[in-house]
Amino acid sequence: MGARNYIRIKEFCSSHEIEESFVYELQEFEVIKLEFRDREPILHLTELPRLEKMLRLHRELQINPEGLQAVDHLLKKVRDLQDEVKQLRNKLNRFEDFM
Repeated sequence: MGARNYIRIKEFCSSHEIEESFVYELQEFEVIKLEFRDREPILHLTELPRLEKMLRLHRELQINPEGLQAVDHLLKKVRDLQDEVKQLRNKLNRFEDFM
């Protein structure tokens, strides 16, 4: 039997002592993507770090799901800009090699 690449929402919520409704709210605000297996909501393990980060922000800073959506959007923008800077640096380094 292969390794599972998902976690059941009930398992996650139970182990983190949160209500399932919190996870469903994050899905409504498109912060995470849930799937269903045998009519049971699951979360792919690739989404797990994002959910855990949002849960920490919610608990430590008391940010509501709407605020978490904004934070998630801004974090994505920062990652995109960091990627763009990296690409531009690589181009600049190649250009400088020709000089």
